[in-house]
Amino acid sequence: MNKLARSLKILFVFLICSLATEVGFGQNADSLQLQKEKVFTSLETALQTPDNVYRLNLEKQHLKTIPDEIFKFKNLQELNLSKNNISQIPDRISELTQLKILNLSHNKLTEIPPDIGDLDNMYILNLSHNKIYTLPPQLGLLVKLSSLDISVNRLKMLPPTIGNLVLLRSFIANKNEITELPAEIGNLQKLNYMDLWGNSITVFPIEIGKLSKNLNVLDMRVIAINFEKQKRMQDLLPDTDIIFSKSCNCQ
Repeated sequence: MNKLARSLKILFVFLICSLATEVGFGQNADSLQLQKEKVFTSLETALQTPDNVYRLNLEKQHLKTIPDEIFKFKNLQELNLSKNNISQIPDRISELTQLKILNLSHNKLTEIPPDIGDLDNMYILNLSHNKIYTLPPQLGLLVKLSSLDISVNRLKMLPPTIGNLVLLRSFIANKNEITELPAEIGNLQKLNYMDLWGNSITVFPIEIGKLSKNLNVLDMRVIAINFEKQKRMQDLLPDTDIIFSKSCNCQ
């Protein structure tokens, strides 16, 4: 594939994944309807009509905790708490049973509570740019997820239950410390885009070949991989555009 065609393919997949992030690509008409609802940007205003709050954006509010008032919004479907100073997700997060989109990126989280598994209506989850070192196995209960971003954290491994996310189309996990992929990664057969660059992955399960039908782009840059392993990956995913850095003389 020449450089121009490759660039166009990557751009196309990026746009598809961006669409997934904005409107819940692959979801039903409810996803589009949600985009028509008013976005509240003030807790005070939202609390005046709590039953009518479907979308709440509190990014850049200098929050250190998730306000208790949020749990009064029983119909909340989209919550943006990005770019704050939140260090902990309370167990009460499980009360937001209608939540479909959750953005907690650019905070100070170190772990995710098991209770997040109760949010089984969620289809977009962004936990990027935190300090998360482990993911609970209950993440695998979010079986409606189509987009998951856990990039720029401190993860060393992925829970095997990630293989339960069979509707996942966009998976971004770059700039972590992941050393191997679980065999269950092969269950994510609807994946269009997977970004793993900047990790320390040395083990690639043969099950990754199951992704070959739909996986358009796999970003493996800034990972020390020798020529033999690069060739093996390309053989397993012959129709995937795998982006490698220059091969090394490593094992």
